[in-house]
Amino acid sequence: MGEKPPFTREDGRADRDSGGYIRLRVRAEYSEHESALRGGVSSDKQQPLERQFELFSRASSVLRARDLGSIICDIKFSELGNLDAFWADYLSGALLEALKGVFITDSLKRAAGREGVRLLVSVDQDDYEEGRRLLLGSQDRAWY
Repeated sequence: MGEKPPFTREDGRADRDSGGYIRLRVRAEYSEHESALRGGVSSDKQQPLERQFELFSRASSVLRARDLGSIICDIKFSELGNLDAFWADYLSGALLEALKGVFITDSLKRAAGREGVRLLVSVDQDDYEEGRRLLLGSQDRAWY
């Protein structure tokens, strides 16, 4: 693993004393997993509990093998308007649509074949609210 940014706490969240940081998580995954799970997950165990554990283990292995990867971006906002616009785009789905063009490339589509790929984007509301609070505080201090 790479080094964590200097503004990241031990728990992986943005350091609240360092400004208006937002952690953006972008993950690509296959659109459909059911056929892969049906074809790749079975158990010959007779005991129900053993069977459940084996099925879970095999399903986890199949899903891990199909992992297309993810990216985590820590973004620092210095202006409240930009933070609010970013949050509004996230909530409306505009951010997801913009990121699709960047992350779902022709080569990724070819690699996925007929299965198709979807993009999942997440931003923690706590990061947004804390960043907003810090930026509002810095604006208030600028008036004095």
